[in-house]
Amino acid sequence: MKLRPALLAALALALAVCAWAEPTAARKPWVAAPSRGFEARADSLTGFDVQSYDLTLNINHAAQQISGNVLATVLAEQNLTSIPYNLVGLSVSEVLVNGEPAAFTHTGGIINISLNIPAGQTFSTQVFYSGTPQLSPNVYHIGMIFNTNTVFTISDPDAARYWWPCYDHPWDKAIVHLRVTLRSDWKVAANGIRESIVDNGDGTSTTFWTGSHPMTTYLVCVTCGPYVEINQSFGDLPIQNFVMQNQYNNALVDLANLPDMIDWFSQIFGPYPFEKYGNAVVAMSTYGAMEHQTMTTLGNYIITGTGAYELTIAHELAHQWFGDAVSFLDFNDVWLSEGFATYSEHLWTDKTEGWQAACDYVASSYHQYYLNWEGSNPQTIYDPDFNSYFAPPSYEKAASVLHMLRLKLGNAQFFQLLQSWFDTYKHGNAVTAEFQAMAQNISGQDLGQFFSQWIYSAGIPALEYSVWNNPASDSPLKIIAKTISNTSTPFHIEVPFRFNNGVLSDSLLVEATPEWTVNNFWNELSPTAVLTPNHNNWTLLRGITELKPVLAECLPSNSSVLLAWDPFLDNGSLDYNLYRRTLGGPEEWLLLNPEPVSGLSYTDLSAQNGVSYQYAVAAVDPAGWISIMSEPLPATPVTFSFAQNLLVVDETRDGNGANINPDDAMVDAFYDTALSPIAFTQWDVGVLGLPPLGALGEYKLVLWHADDFSQNQLIDHLNTLGGYLIGGGKVILSGWKTASILSESFLNRFGGNISLIYDNSPSLISAQSNSYTDITIDPDKLVPAWNGMLPYIYTFSGVANPLYTANMLPSAQGNGACAALRRDDQATGSVFILFGFPLYFAQFPGVSAFLQEIIPELIDITAAGDPGAPALETGLEIWPNPFRETAGLRVSLPDKGPLRLSVFNLRGQVVRHIFQGEKNSGVHGFEFDGRDERGNPLANGIYFLRMEHAGGILTRKISLVK
Repeated sequence: MKLRPALLAALALALAVCAWAEPTAARKPWVAAPSRGFEARADSLTGFDVQSYDLTLNINHAAQQISGNVLATVLAEQNLTSIPYNLVGLSVSEVLVNGEPAAFTHTGGIINISLNIPAGQTFSTQVFYSGTPQLSPNVYHIGMIFNTNTVFTISDPDAARYWWPCYDHPWDKAIVHLRVTLRSDWKVAANGIRESIVDNGDGTSTTFWTGSHPMTTYLVCVTCGPYVEINQSFGDLPIQNFVMQNQYNNALVDLANLPDMIDWFSQIFGPYPFEKYGNAVVAMSTYGAMEHQTMTTLGNYIITGTGAYELTIAHELAHQWFGDAVSFLDFNDVWLSEGFATYSEHLWTDKTEGWQAACDYVASSYHQYYLNWEGSNPQTIYDPDFNSYFAPPSYEKAASVLHMLRLKLGNAQFFQLLQSWFDTYKHGNAVTAEFQAMAQNISGQDLGQFFSQWIYSAGIPALEYSVWNNPASDSPLKIIAKTISNTSTPFHIEVPFRFNNGVLSDSLLVEATPEWTVNNFWNELSPTAVLTPNHNNWTLLRGITELKPVLAECLPSNSSVLLAWDPFLDNGSLDYNLYRRTLGGPEEWLLLNPEPVSGLSYTDLSAQNGVSYQYAVAAVDPAGWISIMSEPLPATPVTFSFAQNLLVVDETRDGNGANINPDDAMVDAFYDTALSPIAFTQWDVGVLGLPPLGALGEYKLVLWHADDFSQNQLIDHLNTLGGYLIGGGKVILSGWKTASILSESFLNRFGGNISLIYDNSPSLISAQSNSYTDITIDPDKLVPAWNGMLPYIYTFSGVANPLYTANMLPSAQGNGACAALRRDDQATGSVFILFGFPLYFAQFPGVSAFLQEIIPELIDITAAGDPGAPALETGLEIWPNPFRETAGLRVSLPDKGPLRLSVFNLRGQVVRHIFQGEKNSGVHGFEFDGRDERGNPLANGIYFLRMEHAGGILTRKISLVK
């Protein structure tokens, strides 16, 4: 065969053709992983070495039976008393040793032949056998396969023993010659060179194939059928392809590039290692194709006439170098075959479609394919389970590892490695430790960590990185990076970044380890510069996260904007810079703070109302390095007039009127009556949408209620409500699960350092206060299964002075905890009151009394109310009446003064004193639980409620019906 160009010339040509980009940053040495010893050579442990097999095989396709014999030439490496061969499911009739009959046993799939051979002597064995071949019973189901119009063999990994006697292990390679007899109208494709086809005159013919180079037993093939041949050549190398007649035209297209493929791989790997190459096409189901030495078997689906499976053809061809010529010692190292062949798909894509297409192929067909397959079950490349020899760790993950090794070594050394690996171990066996040693020798690098994490360990890392700038430094760009492993494997990796500022484009090699690793570069990070991590998809990663400071709050208010952020990188030594620019304008970022801010919040007091801005934050370390800015957030401050008193925001959806699903009129009537005679403006979110900041700023107080359990639109409006509060607004907020949608930063800022307690089951009976009227849940508004108690309740721990505490079932987590909190900000004048339950589902008198008590406190209605509002009249109301268990009492007092509430029976006797003391003017709520002074239940009947006040006496009839 004609030799291809010499090693260095081939490498130079390969590099000239490939337009790949190699990162330029200097590398640090890897931390050495624990050393791994070279595996003992398996063939040296057996005491013998099979030199060649002469396989004579007669195939009866109709009967699906075979007969034949195998003459083996063996070198005794030590004194031998026996030799084992593998043969399963077939019968042995005779065994010869050096041409003479020999004793043997055949049990458990092992032919054990008795010998007396001294070390150093070459001897022969000949095994005669016959029978009906069976397929291997394991997951592969392979061996000799009889189809309607073909007979073919697939033996990888261990099925040669199912159709011919041999020492069926990959470490003992031998030259194989085949003499195959079968029906004369069929052709036989096999390994080696076809020497002749002899017509036997009995309807059969015998085809002789002669091998020239040793091969593993699983690569021996016999493929038979009514084939036509497509003959090609590459120089003096014959290429023989065997296809069915109906495949002929399509095969001419699909196999047209074979000579160019052989040429290309010969240049980048080394000269093609065998005496011929070819393909034979069959209908098989176990594999798509199989790289039999010099005669690949292709599945029918590959021949389409479109070239759609050209990369599969390239993959199997590449096996002739890696897997066939350079074979692994055992299946621990199967990746040395499959990973190399898979990576060759990328190399052929680069040759035919260009570098960018080849990079995209790595990303989609190696990295992403493998990540999707692995999912949450990390796998190791080395030493796969028997059932997983041909799974993605040996293919796609291994190809990704070779791509990363290429990055680590650089192109020149990587292709020198491939060629040296092939040249050193061709026609023999090799192991991973030898590949690592050769890579280290060529590169001068310690690759222990690289092979330990990628080949011998499980897991795929994720990358986190942060970009920093310091114009005063000689190396003004800094990228700190670390790996996050999904296993116990500590990953030390290199990731290329593409730097582009519109003028200069450069490749930066960023190192990342389990701890933050600092990478310095001379590039200057201008505002227009773009950094692209993992450029050209060199590194296998589960994810890439750029860490930037994050603005947690950007709250526009009245002539100000409050900015707040979380500690960056959990580093307490960092300060911060704040930046602003006009939204949509040509302005560059303006630094707001003359000195770095040491805290986690900043208020921009220079903002102008009505102007829309963008804000961002950057971290500053003690050495003057400034991180990349956060993603910007918009804010438009507005003028707050507080010209009006009360805005009621109705967020409750319009239900169907059933229990726990009130319609809009029911909710409106409840709050209208509860607030009367206080004047207010209503904002119906269902009609008007969420109120903007400017609308809120017109009012001194906002009562916001969301009285349904499946909708909380406020979650998208927290910045607006927060901006109203920091501008001095006052808010009463109640709703079902509303507390849960308040962000941690919102709760911390306006509610204090509190924690939420959630009770899902019906458990809230009432809310009790030392300062305000108690509020009792209304059973008439609930579903019967709740037994008069309200579910989905939030209470609060860590509240210094609760406005209300929760009266709940003893088993409830929140029983006795704060049910409503109030927090006053003395600096801004804001007040935030938060209920953990919806007020609508409480009894009217308590809610009304609370609102009538709290609202005048918050907005001083007397001084700033509507002069035209009617004066408050003395009143006494009972609800419900008649009542069963508890009645709510509502008292209206026009003036401050003494108040006595008492219950009398029909005889005029006092049975209960409800209240005696002094009350301010306004509306007050009380409860009557139907019990006497001693707590005994009163009998059913009519009673009188008597109210004595400074202006006189009011009496109302009240009925108790149980």
